[in-house]
Amino acid sequence: MSRLDMLQETTGKNMTATRILLATSLLIAPFIQPLLAETTSQSSDADCAATLMHGGIAQLSATHASIETSILVEATPAKVWSTLMDFEAMPEWSTGTLQGMKGDIQNGGQVVVNFLFGTDTSGNPILNEIPHTLIYEEGEKIGWSDPFPDKIGGGHDNHIYRVQACGDKTLFIQSDEIVDNPYAANFVAQLLPAYQKFNAELKVAVEN
Repeated sequence: MSRLDMLQETTGKNMTATRILLATSLLIAPFIQPLLAETTSQSSDADCAATLMHGGIAQLSATHASIETSILVEATPAKVWSTLMDFEAMPEWSTGTLQGMKGDIQNGGQVVVNFLFGTDTSGNPILNEIPHTLIYEEGEKIGWSDPFPDKIGGGHDNHIYRVQACGDKTLFIQSDEIVDNPYAANFVAQLLPAYQKFNAELKVAVEN
């Protein structure tokens, strides 16, 4: 059994690859029940060393939903950051969502992000090349806050990857927020397992 399989069994989370199906039939389906947060958000001063895996989603309004995931990595923040920022090597260990990026890696820099999103007619994941303006703090966080296409509801997201020191370990946090989009709740419900899978694969890549 691989370390990733052991992690999946230990946490009780379903970390298998999940198709992120954003077909029109799903997007236009009425959302009847509000989503409830699965777990509370982790504060910056929490005892992160006590947390192995965290994942939660919340619907804040009809057009606003958020997601937060985290995982404890047995390595220093510098090592986690170095692995996260090695975009050329990322496809070797990441099998979903983020595959890398190219461009001006600095705060406000223009980049193109390679991101697995959706599936083709054969059920294979589609690699999208998405332009973004970076939110960037060296050694601490990287992400973006950019508009969504009108064809999937418009609005924008706030997608951030962060590293937080926990003694000699690191809490890796991946969060997102879908704002002013009528399908926000559907987006975060599908993204939760994909983000947790990326987190678990990053942990294995760093610790191996």
